Amino acid sequence: MYNLPQNPSGNFKPPKNDASKSFSQSVFVNHAGDDIQEQFEPTYVKLDKQVLRFFGHFKESVVESRLENSRLHKLNIFYYLEDKSIMITEPKLTNSGTPQGAFLNRQMVLKADGSGCPFMPTDFGVGQDIAIYGRAITITDCDEYTREFFKGIGYEQAPSCETPHDNFETSQKKVAPKRDGEMKEFLEKSLGGGKVASQKQFLDNDRKVLRFYTRCEDLPFIVHYYLADDTVEIREVHHPNDGRDSFALLLRRQKLPDRIDVNQPGQNFIGDNYLTCDEIQPGGTINAYGRLFHI
Repeated sequence: MYNLPQNPSGNFKPPKNDASKSFSQSVFVNHAGDDIQEQFEPTYVKLDKQVLRFFGHFKESVVESRLENSRLHKLNIFYYLEDKSIMITEPKLTNSGTPQGAFLNRQMVLKADGSGCPFMPTDFGVGQDIAIYGRAITITDCDEYTREFFKGIGYEQAPSCETPHDNFETSQKKVAPKRDGEMKEFLEKSLGGGKVASQKQFLDNDRKVLRFYTRCEDLPFIVHYYLADDTVEIREVHHPNDGRDSFALLLRRQKLPDRIDVNQPGQNFIGDNYLTCDEIQPGGTINAYGRLFHI
């Protein structure tokens, strides 16, 4: 059996001064709030996995397209503090027609002013334009961690800017189709479906039919009025050797309009211009498409 090693009772570390601090300790503050007591901490250790994220866009011209003249590319810019490298990605959009994804692989990017210096964190600001490999990228926003980082070094970021929209993004928004209630009802009922307009009227008056004996041009007819859906049916009355073809129906069951004007396609009647039961009186007449039936 071996004795377990014990920590020394005294503190033999020399006091830490500004000369013993690394570059990361002297430039970037510690987010924890307290001072780091280690004698030396490399920059890549302290700033490891600390990434600043900015949101931006740039405009690119589009030729031979009837939909748009320019395309707006939205970008996510990642700045790695440990080695001053930059990575840019573009979110993928469905049916965009352009290659998207990794816009710039992670690498150190030099400024376009010819100084030969890499981009520093203070070179990025909300509302500013930066030139990266010939692209003028406008920064519109950054995440919460990035704002806290710049606030810690005394360089607060401006409020987020509104990102403009291009014609392609507008065309991708789905527009609700215009619904034609009458066409929908016609298609449903032609397929054997549909529903009654008034459910209570159907439940109260189902199988209740009014029958009227009428004459038109000295010929007898029977008019059936269905209270369930306010439809009318006109039947012929035949007897042996009446000299007429034995057709059972003169008018199949349907709603009987008050007017028979021929309107343009899609032009509807104003209001409910159909025959109702309270308009039928003994001794009166029923106008069915221009023919008068005397009750």
